[in-house]
Amino acid sequence: MSLYISVLWAGFLLSHPLPTSQSCSTGLANECKEAELAPGTNLAGEGFDITKMQRKGAYVLNLDVWKRKDKTCTICRNPYLDGKMQKLPLSVVDWRPNHQCNMKVSSTIHQSSESLVSSSSNSVENNWKINLEVTGKVSGSLMMAGTHSKLADYSMDKTKKDKFSFTSHQVSCLYYSYRVSNKPHLHREFLRAVQNLPKAYTHENKPRYYKLIDIFGTHYITKVELGGSVHSVTSIRQCEASLQGLNVEEVKTCLDVEAAASVGFKAKLSTEVKHCNTVMNKMDNKVSFSSRFNDRFTEIRGGHTTQPDLLFSANKEVGAYKEWMQSLIVNPDLVSYSLDALHELLPTTNPVRSNLRKAISHYILEKSLWKNCSAPCTAGVKTHPKDSCICTCHNNPGVTPDCCPSQKGLARVKITMQKAVGLWGDYNTGTDGYVKLFHLRKELGRTRSIYNTNNPHWDWTFELGSVILLIDDQVIFEVWDEDNKWDDDFLGKCSVQLISGVNTDLCKLNHGELYYKIEVECAPSLGGRTCDKYIESPMNFHLEKAYVSRNARPVPKEMLVKMGVLMDDYPSYANHSISSVIKN
Repeated sequence: MSLYISVLWAGFLLSHPLPTSQSCSTGLANECKEAELAPGTNLAGEGFDITKMQRKGAYVLNLDVWKRKDKTCTICRNPYLDGKMQKLPLSVVDWRPNHQCNMKVSSTIHQSSESLVSSSSNSVENNWKINLEVTGKVSGSLMMAGTHSKLADYSMDKTKKDKFSFTSHQVSCLYYSYRVSNKPHLHREFLRAVQNLPKAYTHENKPRYYKLIDIFGTHYITKVELGGSVHSVTSIRQCEASLQGLNVEEVKTCLDVEAAASVGFKAKLSTEVKHCNTVMNKMDNKVSFSSRFNDRFTEIRGGHTTQPDLLFSANKEVGAYKEWMQSLIVNPDLVSYSLDALHELLPTTNPVRSNLRKAISHYILEKSLWKNCSAPCTAGVKTHPKDSCICTCHNNPGVTPDCCPSQKGLARVKITMQKAVGLWGDYNTGTDGYVKLFHLRKELGRTRSIYNTNNPHWDWTFELGSVILLIDDQVIFEVWDEDNKWDDDFLGKCSVQLISGVNTDLCKLNHGELYYKIEVECAPSLGGRTCDKYIESPMNFHLEKAYVSRNARPVPKEMLVKMGVLMDDYPSYANHSISSVIKN
């Protein structure tokens, strides 16, 4: 479910012509001394933590070294800065500006925080798991990348309190790209840290290896595309939106329209704009969709801006987006990149290399989350093709495909006619009593007749099914004495208001009393006397503390041990691996 809206900043590109060929050459000593470093060429030097999806701020590569032994360097012409000559670090190769800057607004729906967090590694262009012991059949149920990221912190805990979907909107603009040489210059701080590692990786030495990982991360960056990106994630309470007459797809589409307006895409005559304006005008509070659905996480990479909600700034700060984009030329950040594990920087002859590989693998596995559905479906079935924990409802009146009520007041009603006491319908014999049930002036059913007794026991249950409760909504019970069908005697009636919960009571008749039980169960996410109040749908209370999100929990220690991870107070499974454990 992705929408791509391409916007070409033609005016900007016309004023900044792009090169048609490689624009780097060898600079002489005086040229190198005067030239500045090309923007963003130091960004690949930092270590990277795949579990947090962030640069660590500690350098593993030395990207300050630009001078060769003969005092020359590589200088490149930057077409975005009027052809200014800028130098490159020795570890940077294949530097080039992009041929154009296409702005794209992409949007996606994630029906769970697990899906959202799993998508956080989309900016990684290669397989970051290569040469690490983290793969195997179990990996399909493990979440590794981004499990401790800011996005995970934002999204996962809240799903334990209610049913959420998330819309993801992202734009990016690329200006430069380069890669790291096959033999980069290592930073002396990283080299010193590696040299101080013990030669063996054991329970006792594990903290020292983990300390290095804590400082420098799990990976280093080998290839980058530089520029800027804005990623906005909006949280949507599925059933609250449903009660407003909206579905998540509709909310996403209208957020698409507003985001497109912020980046300069004018589509006033489009079907989507007209539809969203119509929906907005029907709302009690005629505010924009980005204001109505404003629980949002936004990450801005590159450039400078004072507008935190940059993708939805069209009605707040006109021109904020364009100003941010223009600032990317001199202040780019990583947009997409390739990663290699840190141990790949060490020679194969160094015994620490294999130990660091193992420590990084164990660290990632310990930070992983295990996808495990916390509860069965209370409504619907689990048939979602991409997420086995998502419940889907079909052919259920008053319920959306997301298993949410389509309107307030939705409830299931069950009525039991228990008995009557002290009826008087015939002078010479007992009463031949039965009860009629009415709702909204319609007769819905009647009990069987019980003959020749003034104290009948019916124990008759009638399912009204799904009902939309109205204010002062009532059911009516009429008690009759059967004679010849057409001349039955009316013995009395009572009206009972339908309110949520179980109501066991009696009502007075002309002669005698009628005993009944009414069970009114509000649809999920509804509460209050008449099921007209929105309430949260939390996960199982007993599992809440054990889970990180609605359907993900930390990997059990027993499972980690069997994967070969060194854990305190557990025996070592040194010969086991994540693959062999699953096969066994």
